[in-house]
Amino acid sequence: MNELDMRIAGLRANMASAGIDLVAIGPTANMRYLAGYASHADERLCLVLVTAEDVKAVVPALNADDWVAHSAIPPITWGDSDGPAKALGSALPSAALRQIAVDGAMRADFLLMLMDAARAEATTPAEALIAPLRTRKSAAEIEALQKAADQADRAMQSVIDACQLDVTEAELTWVAETAFRQGGADKVEFTLIASGPNGAFPHHHSGPRKLQSGDSVIIDIGASLNDYKSDITRTIFLGEPSQAFLAAYDAVKAANQAGREAVKPGVSAQEVDRATRGTIQAHGLADYFIHRTGHGLGLEVHEPPWIMERNDELLVEDMVFSVEPGIYMTGQFGVRVEDIVVVTHTGVHSLTSSDRGLVIK
Repeated sequence: MNELDMRIAGLRANMASAGIDLVAIGPTANMRYLAGYASHADERLCLVLVTAEDVKAVVPALNADDWVAHSAIPPITWGDSDGPAKALGSALPSAALRQIAVDGAMRADFLLMLMDAARAEATTPAEALIAPLRTRKSAAEIEALQKAADQADRAMQSVIDACQLDVTEAELTWVAETAFRQGGADKVEFTLIASGPNGAFPHHHSGPRKLQSGDSVIIDIGASLNDYKSDITRTIFLGEPSQAFLAAYDAVKAANQAGREAVKPGVSAQEVDRATRGTIQAHGLADYFIHRTGHGLGLEVHEPPWIMERNDELLVEDMVFSVEPGIYMTGQFGVRVEDIVVVTHTGVHSLTSSDRGLVIK
């Protein structure tokens, strides 16, 4: 049984436990996970339908050849002039459906069309069925994530090297973009450069601001390599850092280390969050850490598990997620240090390896 077959088998086992008759997946990361490929996501209906006995794909005719080249699931195709209703009807089981589970990221019009055709008694999100499969990575997935992390480490160094006075945030995003593309990235997912007071915005949109002496610079970048994502953040400083900045940086760096050291099988996600948050609190800066500690990483940049308070999910071997504490002081600066880690049999391994020491330029 190959890896894709094992994923389908795992999904079917979860369906049986939950009493689900049909799972419908749109052209999302879930489709790529289960079918080995995701068709172009546009207004044309495209679904993978999984039952206890069968797996079928409803695919627009113009994407059929591409689908066959990349997925072993035979497509039921439909053309623009005919519309998808007949193809969808033929793909659905003839028996009455009690409960169906749907991909939460599929288009609303796909969902409405499916609900009209399936006439199921109840419809529920498929997240609870698929997330337990995707959160635990295979050896091949971890290898892919390691290669993506290695690429991100190299791109990070390129951006750090390019940080100098009067270079704009936007220009630095292109340095990251170029480094990723030259390294073979399928897609550059994000290039967040937040300098000076912009660093206080965790999701700053990089813009025309020029780097100045006295700036901290948050560099948060990630890309897709062979479908698997990277994500890394480092913070550097231009000029002479203030004592307030140095104290914040020391707190975040220590929190990053405490979070990574807390990771091991059997520990809950919220315990890792408490390790980072407790460290920052011990430095007297708890009010400035305003987001969760981390998120899962794989075929998506943000996916389960969520490393946060009130998530008592227990970590298991081969989970992959970020540890990214941060401090954000409005009007002054921000600091974030982020690594991607994998849970091992005995503890943790960091996929990202860029130096976490403060770079002062």
